[in-house]
Amino acid sequence: MTNETTSNQQRLVVKLEENAMDSLVHGVEHHLYGRRNTDWKYVILHVFHAVELFLKARLAKHDESFIYKNRNSGNTVGSDEAINLLVREAKLSLFQYAERQESGKYKLGGALDALRKARNSIEHKEVALKPSEVKEFLGAAFVFLDTFVDKELGLSLKTELDNLDEIRKEELSENGVEVDDIESQSTYQTLSMAYLFYIQHMRTKGIPISYPKEKWTDYHYFTSEMCNKEAIAVPDPTAKYPRIAHCFNCLAEYTVHYCLKCEEPYVSFLQEWEKEVNISSYPSWVNSVDNEADSFCELCSDWIDDQ
Repeated sequence: MTNETTSNQQRLVVKLEENAMDSLVHGVEHHLYGRRNTDWKYVILHVFHAVELFLKARLAKHDESFIYKNRNSGNTVGSDEAINLLVREAKLSLFQYAERQESGKYKLGGALDALRKARNSIEHKEVALKPSEVKEFLGAAFVFLDTFVDKELGLSLKTELDNLDEIRKEELSENGVEVDDIESQSTYQTLSMAYLFYIQHMRTKGIPISYPKEKWTDYHYFTSEMCNKEAIAVPDPTAKYPRIAHCFNCLAEYTVHYCLKCEEPYVSFLQEWEKEVNISSYPSWVNSVDNEADSFCELCSDWIDDQ
């Protein structure tokens, strides 16, 4: 591959990534600021468009020619063909989001398939959506995007979206909008909290988040001392280590302990959100089942003191 070809491929990937981020911000804006029923449909349309563009960006990173149905016309593949090529040609492990058909090909599956079906329904007929349903779709998309964008494209979703939020605020301010009147919740924070809602919503249905064949995990919820929101879930479905949990609102990290008396979990503050976390910043026992740092939860400590 020549340097010129490589450069063209890199520019295509970056363009797709930027367009995807922009669509994601637009979708969340309709969620935050929308006051009409029609705003809900634009949340779904824009967010699914972001998912599709990120899939194409990763496909172009592997081989830019794969994203085209017809290079001369510029027509590109859809989400089903993109994920099929990513699994079969790029050899990515996307089976949580892909469904194998009888033909041997893969199509979008799992939570992303529900998002796609909602997008299709909106495009082809009038659909009445509830705010709770929209939040569920946002959460389902976040499950995929936060991991995929980092692992497959080397981008921090939070950093990229925070940068776009700042640009948007500057644009609005230049157009005479009072910045203090702008919703304080960031795009990433909105998506993250939607994911927490998604976890709780799926619990009511008894459906596991990651793998449908697994038994449902009961979550415990805790309040973050940094933002005073009950937005910490234990076990944390996004954590790389079983003894780490984070706040879905302020993103601060906490260590997870288990009470020596009642055996219920409790958390203690570890650190505020950082773009890049070094494993050395975590205690050595984050992967341990048994932990010498475990003590008594607050309730059991009070009971012991009263004896």
